[in-house]
Amino acid sequence: MPTNKQIATAIKKSLTKIDFSKLEEKCTNEAQTRQYLIEPIIETLGYSRFDDMLTEINAGWGQKNDKADIGLIIKGKNPEILVECKKYGKNLTDKEASQLNGYFINTPSSKLGILTNGIEWRFYCPDESNKETNLNVTPFLVLDFSELNDSLFENLSKFHRNNIDIKELLEEASEFYFLQGFTDAFASELADPSDDFIKAIFNRMQGKRMTDTVKSKLRTLINSNSIQNALPKVIEEESKNGNIVITTAEELKIYHAIKTILIHKKEIDSDRISYRDQKNSFNILVDDNNKKIICKITSSKNKYFIELNGLKYEVNGIDSIVAIKKQLLDFTMQYFQK
Repeated sequence: MPTNKQIATAIKKSLTKIDFSKLEEKCTNEAQTRQYLIEPIIETLGYSRFDDMLTEINAGWGQKNDKADIGLIIKGKNPEILVECKKYGKNLTDKEASQLNGYFINTPSSKLGILTNGIEWRFYCPDESNKETNLNVTPFLVLDFSELNDSLFENLSKFHRNNIDIKELLEEASEFYFLQGFTDAFASELADPSDDFIKAIFNRMQGKRMTDTVKSKLRTLINSNSIQNALPKVIEEESKNGNIVITTAEELKIYHAIKTILIHKKEIDSDRISYRDQKNSFNILVDDNNKKIICKITSSKNKYFIELNGLKYEVNGIDSIVAIKKQLLDFTMQYFQK
């Protein structure tokens, strides 16, 4: 049986045969997107169009005659993965996810759902807390085919027909949703420290004897000021340990300033503006797509710069960002013009 690495290598080889540069002109509607992009990608995962892909699956309820686009067969005759297809490049929203959810509920054999416009693939699993087996509203995995890289191939290898383990995928998804609660739990612990947390700090301080007075004083020391004071040391330690990307407060400040400028223009949808922090630059994007970069924020010798349409502007406070408002709006509008 081939290893994950071998499968990932085979997927990489197959995907390189798809000419992604010509897809926009070939995929002008949903049917073409399915034919020229979605189904070929599914084939690279070992599913035969004739034997393993069911199309137009009856997934309606009541008097509705709705049909799911694609059902993937892994074992037996019934589809275990439903794929809802949208036109190439169409913005995927909760509305489309809700449509997939409706099909999922009415297809008893289904265990996973995929929503895709051919380039962005969102993977959903059932919500364990919901008795009606609805899909989670948040995908447990999102893959972007505008960037073909080893991480993408490795993730895809988990869904290859010769390698897929539904139970294992559901366990990974469950772990993903569990870990989503980390930030809230961590914030709650810092806001109201438990005795165990205080004891752990006491031990790291090499304390000899924990008294109620010492415990009370340690508790009061755990606050926003002490967290801010400790943060630079944590960042310094993380930087020493390897290739870690650290988003700075200044980068976020510049990002929010730029986003505020952009969304004043009614044609620009704020939900489509986001960022990706990479090793050498902080990219502000449309649709979380690295092919739709509005501008880059870079830094050198404690100075920050905005790189926009081939030009570089130094950031000296909010006024310097407002000064390039027209350039920012003009360049961004290319992604929002119909």
